[in-house]
Amino acid sequence: MKLKQRLCAAAVLTSIALAAPGLRALVSLEDGKDRGYVDATVDLGYDSNVFANAQSGGSFVYEGTVLAELARRAGWIGVNVTAGFDFARYANFRDQDYVDPRFSAEFTKQTGRTTGSFTVNILRQDRADIDVNTRDTAWIYSTALDFQYPVIERYSISGSLGYTRTDYEDRTLFVNQQMYTGNLYLYYVLNEQRDLFIDARSRYTRESNGEYDIDRALSAGVSGRVYGPFNGSLQVGYQVRNPYHSLDSGTFNDFTASGSATWNMNRKMTLTAEVSRDYSNTAQALTVDATRGGLTFQDSLTAKASVTLQAAAGENRFLGVEGLTAGDGVRRVDTFVSFGAAYFYTINQHLKVALLYDYYRNWSTLAYAEFPRDQVTLELKSHW
Repeated sequence: MKLKQRLCAAAVLTSIALAAPGLRALVSLEDGKDRGYVDATVDLGYDSNVFANAQSGGSFVYEGTVLAELARRAGWIGVNVTAGFDFARYANFRDQDYVDPRFSAEFTKQTGRTTGSFTVNILRQDRADIDVNTRDTAWIYSTALDFQYPVIERYSISGSLGYTRTDYEDRTLFVNQQMYTGNLYLYYVLNEQRDLFIDARSRYTRESNGEYDIDRALSAGVSGRVYGPFNGSLQVGYQVRNPYHSLDSGTFNDFTASGSATWNMNRKMTLTAEVSRDYSNTAQALTVDATRGGLTFQDSLTAKASVTLQAAAGENRFLGVEGLTAGDGVRRVDTFVSFGAAYFYTINQHLKVALLYDYYRNWSTLAYAEFPRDQVTLELKSHW
């Protein structure tokens, strides 16, 4: 779709949102059992580091998303289907312009003794990849099956099976990946406020260069009232990664953690803490030990206005022989901080406006990977 056509489409969507404040859904069938919605987002902003490296320049960018959703809530299976596209146009890097389609479908069962969901996602993604310090384009295909079954009054089990395939368009620079993941949880109801659980995870990652990794992790955690006034979920455990057919030999061992918890300070203000530590694979088949912690503060100033403040810090360690990419046998280690601020205002139930600022600073033992990045965005979002 050409830029003028996208501008016209965005203008039409915004006009409808302003002119139709009483419209609840774009389509409503079967006595309200089937509903259709359309979401449109348009961003106008500036990105100071388009490629996420020490030599990249900045650019004004026009980007957005258009999504159509159909939701069905009839019978014992619920269905959500979403289709649309993301687009961007860069003033200084026209070869980075894109129109990326996306599709997702979710089938849920929320009644009966066994509940769960099955999801399918297909999307094309363009992004600035901070691990390889350039932009990459990939098709991502994923499916996931989740279930939960109550065994007895205090015990229940839940699990998930997932598959993700990432196909990069530039196969001379990037390595395609396939990932299979399985989780099994055992929950114990400690009291009305808190559940305890054990999580056993297995993950298999195969890359198109013939390398593959097998991860195993065992964690224990708490959900509900995590600590003091914070509610959410937190788990900590131990993980082992075995690489095969690569330059690395032996085993990587480390602790793993994940979770988030929210403190409702009062009726208007919330504070959310997040933490994660896990192994991951870069687009060039390098193993990274990634650690991140962050805080998010939200304040509903009025019925129509709110602000969000975010701060995070972390470290990415590139492991094994392949992680010695900084020259002279020095291991690549990245340390980063990020800050964000956003102001949201609701014009009516169909149109919202936001002003966003994000700052990211990366320090690295690899000079090319050391960079700052500022992003300022004016966003219009419509839903009907």
